[in-house]
This record gives sequence, C-alpha cells and structure tokens, in this order.
Amino acid sequence: MNGSPSPQRRLLLVCNPIAGGGRGRVIGEQLAEALRARGVAAECYLTSAAGDGQLRARAAGSEPWHALVAIGGDGTINEVLNGMPDPSRPLGVFPLGTANVLAVELGLPRRVEAAADMLAAGHTRALAIGRCGERRFLLFCGIGVDGAVVKRLSEVRTGTLGKRKWAGPILHTVWHWPQFSLRATFADGEVLDDLSSVLVTRVKNYGGVLHLTPDVSCDSGLLHVLCFRQRARAAWLWQGLRGICRRMRAGRNLVVRTTTSLRVDGDAPLQLDGDFAGTSPAAIDLLGQTAQLIVPETQRAR
Repeated sequence: MNGSPSPQRRLLLVCNPIAGGGRGRVIGEQLAEALRARGVAAECYLTSAAGDGQLRARAAGSEPWHALVAIGGDGTINEVLNGMPDPSRPLGVFPLGTANVLAVELGLPRRVEAAADMLAAGHTRALAIGRCGERRFLLFCGIGVDGAVVKRLSEVRTGTLGKRKWAGPILHTVWHWPQFSLRATFADGEVLDDLSSVLVTRVKNYGGVLHLTPDVSCDSGLLHVLCFRQRARAAWLWQGLRGICRRMRAGRNLVVRTTTSLRVDGDAPLQLDGDFAGTSPAAIDLLGQTAQLIVPETQRAR
C-alpha cells in the first residue's frame, strides 16, 4: 500500500532588493523561479526599509512555510533570524552582501541554480545562536574598535554598501583612534580587565578577509571570545596583518577564551553581525535553541 505523497515544500524568500549593488530584486525573482522549476512553492518578499525583513519573518511564524530564505548580506540574515518566532525553523541564505561571512564559513553557493538545488534538497546544519541582550546573532558581537567602525558607517551610510564604503569609516576610526577600557567577566568567574576591545565570535573568518585564531569553530556550540589588550595603532595594524596571513594567535596582547556567557563592562560602541547595536555594558550568552541552516550536503556537520 502506497503512503500519502509528501507535501510540497514551501519557501518564503525574504529579499533585500538593493543588496548586491541593486541586483537583489532580480536575483530573488530568479531564485523563486528556479525553485518552482524544482517543484518547490516559492514566494519572494521584497523588503522596503531597515527592519522590514524582521517584521516579515515574525509574521511568517504563523504561516505554513517549510523554511525561510534570506537574500542579501549578513545584516539581512540577522534581521530574519531576529524576526523568527521559532529560530530553530530551517533558514536558507543566498549571499549578496559585502563580506558574506556566513556564506564563506558554510561554503554556500552563489549561483542561482546551485542555490536552488541546495534549498530544494533542504539539508540542514545546526549552529548555536548567540544573544546580546534580547538580540540574536550568528556571527559576531564586537565591542570597542570594530564597534566604532560600524558606528561610523551607520552615521554616514547612504544607499547600498560595498567594500569601498568601508574605507572611510575605517580611516576615520584610525585617524581619531578611540581608546576604550573594558572588563570581561566570564561564566566561570574569571575577570579580565583593561581590555581595549572584545570580539565574541561564532565563526573563524572576519569580514571575509581576516582569519581569527585557529581554535574558533562554528560547530563548537560555544562563544569564542577574543580579548584585545593592544592600544597603539601600529599594534592593531600588526594584528590585522597577522589575521590576513592566517597567523593570528593568542599572546600578550590577545587573550582567547571559550564560554557559554559573559558580561562586558565599560562604555564602547557595539556591533552585531555588522550592524551598530548601541553601546556596552552588554550581557552575552547562548540561546537555548540552535539555528538550522540549509547547507549543501557536503557541508552537513558530521
């Protein structure tokens, strides 16, 4: 006796139309059509303003989608993740941002046909979700120098982003060179004082350019915390060069810890997944649920 047929997969594509230098709308429509050709019911929703993706993802919580798909940069992914009433619902990504950190980390395809194959197959990989206050993140919570760069970008940003548009905020930060004094208190009671910056990360690559310390793993289920002590511009530039060359290591100016939670005290700008998110102090921990990212079969965690 034959069983009942499997229900048709239904995917909601939440698309930032200005991502990818304005190619988001076209890519979203192409991806929806490619999915329909594979027997998947796909609807493409175009966002119209910052925060719109979060609102649409929240509304989708009561709708019968098998998965949501974020089309855009890491900021679009973060919006969708934060809007999902159930963050363990399958989440797909088509990368159209400047750095595409998550796509680099998970080996996600950047061609429409390959992405449609992956999304139609629906293989998932569980990733721990970080939380800063009430906001979730899959990549970073940065407090200090990188927070200052992102804050400056939010102040001068117009239109779509590109790598060239990061140059001004980076140079502005280097020229004015803010000094921060932060304290990190970890779940086990350890306290580190007089830190210039703290980077809480779930992934190894930063901005698609820098490679963080070798122990960082998105499959660890923990928060990896890089605590920087250096203050001079030259020391920061040297650390960046080491990251580009895959030589960043713990040492006198860089203390590395893994934890389930921490608190960062002190007054410094804060960024989450590349978006300005206010200032410290900040309480950071892991959400009880894990995200289920749709990935190529070869990238499923073993």
